[in-house]
Amino acid sequence: MDTINVTRADQGEYWLVGTDVTTIKASGRDTSGKLLVLDVTVPPGGGPPVLHRHPFAETFRFLQGEFELSTVDADLNELSTVRATAGDTVSIPSMVWHNFKNVGSAAGKFIAIHSPAVMEAFVREIGLRIDDPQNPPEPGGPTLDEEWRRMMEIIQKYMEVLPPDKVPR
Repeated sequence: MDTINVTRADQGEYWLVGTDVTTIKASGRDTSGKLLVLDVTVPPGGGPPVLHRHPFAETFRFLQGEFELSTVDADLNELSTVRATAGDTVSIPSMVWHNFKNVGSAAGKFIAIHSPAVMEAFVREIGLRIDDPQNPPEPGGPTLDEEWRRMMEIIQKYMEVLPPDKVPR
């Protein structure tokens, strides 16, 4: 691209990723593949289902809500958590085990910045494109085993998942 790109406050590509409304604000196309900028709205209790890591760095800038971020040391000996609220920034280097969960009673929001823009393909592959981020479709009933396997296959193409039996207590 040979010009700047402006995405207005009410613009972007809207995706439902699990239960999270994820808006692509700056895609890899806009940043020479170097960055991906997402607005993410997470309902209470929402967030990724498992601890994971990936070969790209990411930074979260929390705008509202209360989140708990979990991590495991490199030797998988110790699980630790930290709370993050509006105004906090959390940086996650590449290949660090992590996860987040909205532990508040209302929807939480954050900006996610990924470098490089690898997660864009993940959002497009696993997500459901939606038109109205203010009124996303309700997630279906319990995830069927087949759908869960499909989602895990997609997840594992982009990141490594820590099996639950490996998570220290």
